Amino acid sequence: MALPSGFEGPKEYFEKFFNFIQKYEYLFNFPNTDLLVNEVLDKIEMNLQELDIFQEVFDIRKLNCEYLTDFFEDLDKFDVKYEDFKDNDNLEFLIEVPLSVKKKHEIAYLANEIENVCGNIQCDTIVDFGSGLGYLDEQIFKTTNFNVLGLECNETNYVGAKKRQRKYYIDSMQRVKYIKHTIKPESTNIQEFLNDKFPNCKGFCIAGLHACADLTVDAIDMFLKMEHARALIIMPCCYHRIMEGNGGFKNFPLSRTLNEAYEEYSGFKYLTVPFLRLATQPPHMETEKIEDYVFNLLSRAVLQVYANEHNCKLKRNKRKAVRLKTLDNNFEAYAADAVNGFKLFLNKSGQESQVVSNNFERNIIIEDLISIWRQIPQLTFKKSAVFVLLQNSMQPAFENFVLYDRLVYLQEKGIEKCMFKKIVNEKISPRCLALIAQK
Repeated sequence: MALPSGFEGPKEYFEKFFNFIQKYEYLFNFPNTDLLVNEVLDKIEMNLQELDIFQEVFDIRKLNCEYLTDFFEDLDKFDVKYEDFKDNDNLEFLIEVPLSVKKKHEIAYLANEIENVCGNIQCDTIVDFGSGLGYLDEQIFKTTNFNVLGLECNETNYVGAKKRQRKYYIDSMQRVKYIKHTIKPESTNIQEFLNDKFPNCKGFCIAGLHACADLTVDAIDMFLKMEHARALIIMPCCYHRIMEGNGGFKNFPLSRTLNEAYEEYSGFKYLTVPFLRLATQPPHMETEKIEDYVFNLLSRAVLQVYANEHNCKLKRNKRKAVRLKTLDNNFEAYAADAVNGFKLFLNKSGQESQVVSNNFERNIIIEDLISIWRQIPQLTFKKSAVFVLLQNSMQPAFENFVLYDRLVYLQEKGIEKCMFKKIVNEKISPRCLALIAQK
């Protein structure tokens, strides 16, 4: 289920959730990099002077504090109980490729779920949305009797899947086919692909692992409109990458019920990129590493303070601007890394012009950053830890809100057999939920 037990239906749930996020907007509705700039921590009203929040075992729910009591009383109303994941010792990942334990686990269990769902309905073909290098498709071939059509938009992945098949899996070539195709809501030519590759196809299932951004919604819409689509089994992720447009998002809210609540409660103020980014965060955090989380959070926030003081924007020079894993929570090392990992750009008349490097010599930048860091009081570190733990506590409720909207949308379209199910081990793969629907 995805509706918390205390609510009669989606309308009440959506409305009460808006009340919740309005009350605690200050905990999420901004980029976390602006934590210090926005003085967010001042709103966490707790006495932490005598508390060792960085102890090895720390349970924030056990603190006797009015602020936390009120917060968790409000949050727990949105708690959702999914059926526990069940390990299957008989499942094996059968593809000889050097993948991570996480990836092998996801592929094996998704293929198994596909077999369980589609084995009892009029479905003989699986259409894999975002088939990548074809690992899921080959696993399905080795463990089921279904035909597989892999659709992949990336040329390199598509070519790689074809080459791998010809080299290692030649026995699958009659039952596993690949097509380079960019999936869009109007991709009705999927039926033409099926007619060409598997002319005897009676019914198909749309499947997908790591259906990023809008791909899950595109899959839902195609499942609804295509006559021979019998089932949908897809694992959504990366909600923060949903396409933006017209002051909101293209595919969120999705259901009529949430759209009505969105209008009534000025949802555009709260259902923002930071909201979706929090919904996407891994829901489980090891408390013994809270110091690392706080260091990373405040270090980046210090850079933002510095940029703000100089009326500048920060831009990364590379994907990993700072090598966090090698710094051992040393801010001097962080600052030295940041000098090379970021560039400053002036905020000037709506245009960004790069600051001339001579105006900000490297040693001056490092000294200024270290000065800001050293002025941070110990209480700020403790409140930052509380902030991290509260966000982590909110994540499952935020993710459920996003996913339940999609479930309600399907129900509004007449699909009664639909649910979210935990099909992989959440300790191995945080994005453990699959949307499963049948006609």
